[in-house]
Amino acid sequence: MLYQYNNLYFFWFENGASNITFLEYSKGLIAFDSSLYPKKFNEMTEIIEDKTGKKLKNIYLTHYHPDHSFGAIFNKKNLHITMSDLTFKYLTNFTENQLREISKLSDFNFSDININFENKNIELFTNTNYNIIDDIIVSSKIVGGHTTDSTIYMLKPMNVLISGDLIFSKVHSELYNSNIDLWVNTLESLKKINFKKIAPGHGKPGESDLIKLQLDYLLSDNDRRLKDDRFKNYLLNKIIL
Repeated sequence: MLYQYNNLYFFWFENGASNITFLEYSKGLIAFDSSLYPKKFNEMTEIIEDKTGKKLKNIYLTHYHPDHSFGAIFNKKNLHITMSDLTFKYLTNFTENQLREISKLSDFNFSDININFENKNIELFTNTNYNIIDDIIVSSKIVGGHTTDSTIYMLKPMNVLISGDLIFSKVHSELYNSNIDLWVNTLESLKKINFKKIAPGHGKPGESDLIKLQLDYLLSDNDRRLKDDRFKNYLLNKIIL
């Protein structure tokens, strides 16, 4: 599904697959995350490039999980990719066995990630980063919680949050190895901001009520989630780690 809000284009999927967001500006396009498969990422990029008449210039990654990052990294194109130094550390430390297992699960050869980094222009930041694009400030911050490197991007003055997997919209959250207390504290801080739009890591884009729903989900134990009517229609997404 493609949803447009001003100069933002949100690709989200009814099966709960990972989302991609595009920002259009005067000289081109920026993507936030890139799906698992290079072909899928290329197809969505071509749709937005045809729609806007502009070319993709940069990709920002929210965290290292393959369903958000591999579409850009294993792409044949010479792409400019911005990410935290922590995300880069995790991406370059996948073991051969891990990559072999991911390849088997996804039916795609992800066997050698380091070779694919060679034809990419990688821009790294530590903890926080700010880029001014036209009259838009892209504010980047590692917040942790879902993963140690979980990064959010806030677009100002548009008041738009690119949350990555800090927020799942009517999709069951991946909690393995997560720091739930830190995750909750971060969401409590974000709840104070009146976001006009939120692009979650999975599921339909929304507004600030998505933060409250995610908090309720995290503060409920597994047994309560199964019984709670609010969560009974949530999708079970197969996230490849």
